Amino acid sequence: MRKTTIIPRLLALAAALTACSEGTPADRRVEQARRADQDVVIGVAWPWAARKEMRFGDGIDMAVAEVNATGGVNGRPLRIVRGDDRESADEGRIIAQQFGADPSMVAVIGHLQSFVSVPAAAIYDHGGLVMLAPAATDPALTAQGYPRVFRGTFTDKASGRQMAEYAARLGYRRVAIEYVRSAYGRALANAFEEAAADLKLTIVTRQSYGAEAVTLDTFEPVVRDWATLDLDAIFLAGEVPSGAWFVRAARKHGLTTPILAGDALGSPALLEIAGDAANGTVVPSVFHPDEPRAEVQRFTSAFRQRYGAAPDAGSALGYDAVQVLVAAMRQARSTIPDSVGATLHALRDWRGVTGPFTFDAAGDVVNKPIVKMVVRAGRFEYLPEEARPTRVAARPTAVTLAGTSATP
Repeated sequence: MRKTTIIPRLLALAAALTACSEGTPADRRVEQARRADQDVVIGVAWPWAARKEMRFGDGIDMAVAEVNATGGVNGRPLRIVRGDDRESADEGRIIAQQFGADPSMVAVIGHLQSFVSVPAAAIYDHGGLVMLAPAATDPALTAQGYPRVFRGTFTDKASGRQMAEYAARLGYRRVAIEYVRSAYGRALANAFEEAAADLKLTIVTRQSYGAEAVTLDTFEPVVRDWATLDLDAIFLAGEVPSGAWFVRAARKHGLTTPILAGDALGSPALLEIAGDAANGTVVPSVFHPDEPRAEVQRFTSAFRQRYGAAPDAGSALGYDAVQVLVAAMRQARSTIPDSVGATLHALRDWRGVTGPFTFDAAGDVVNKPIVKMVVRAGRFEYLPEEARPTRVAARPTAVTLAGTSATP
């Protein structure tokens, strides 16, 4: 009699467990999030081994510590699971599949490069995860109509447009464009040129180069020719190391024209390769620790206290990615991905370290201004409004700043 009572109960339990294991990964994720009885898990996909110089992980860890010290996510601890994509699209897909198969994970922060982020986004979407890409600038990321995919930084189009606007404010009218033949270089160069047309800037010449086998001599014919063109500025839509070799070659061969660069040149490799030749180069970024905004100064002070060093753009991007996801989860009072995604879409001017967060229908952050840095004495210095160049000669040999000068 006892056996006949126990067996039906065991069969019922087995049926219930089987039912829970059925359905898509997205279904199981929703069910587990709805129970709200475990840690809130966010995956972070990044080239950890290849990009040790970036303090992205420190920003992530600092944000998690702050969140858990203030009650976690709706009373639940926040936990991070890391995956190394090795700067490979194939490895990125593998990480995305692993994250997608984990029903405890509700969101993903990643990846660094656009060529990894774009294909991974389809896998995250299929798995029902929220994806926040902190650094990918390719417009293709948010062009697929995925409802839970978001970008935490400006696009190449926005960066190129803002740098053209900056050139116009400086009074530069005759500009040359040099760009690397990659999706990044073409998108940035095209955006700058399109904005330049609206701003009545003249693109005197536009040249491209392949990133492979670049040396100091690769650019000699171009820079010697450009030295005769009476240019006000050069827009360099390049990456490191190749873009750094262009800067070095330009100065070696006497081309003193001011150089405005894309955000990919905001790397220590520019300083290492170009050396003193990099002085005066203006580079856009999402963050600089000397920016006077209250959010930046609070974050910089706390970061220094925790790590004994200044934060970089990577640490700011990681910190903001965690905090904005948590803000959405707290506001939604839920970690169900669809609820979190809908709340992110509804955010308006959430104040982050890297600027305000307002997402459009595609998932792009809008109206995020770029921070400008200038290279001086082997470091990237913050370029505030009051120190921007105010007077420009036809063929300037220096970028004149308020009270100081930086010779290119």
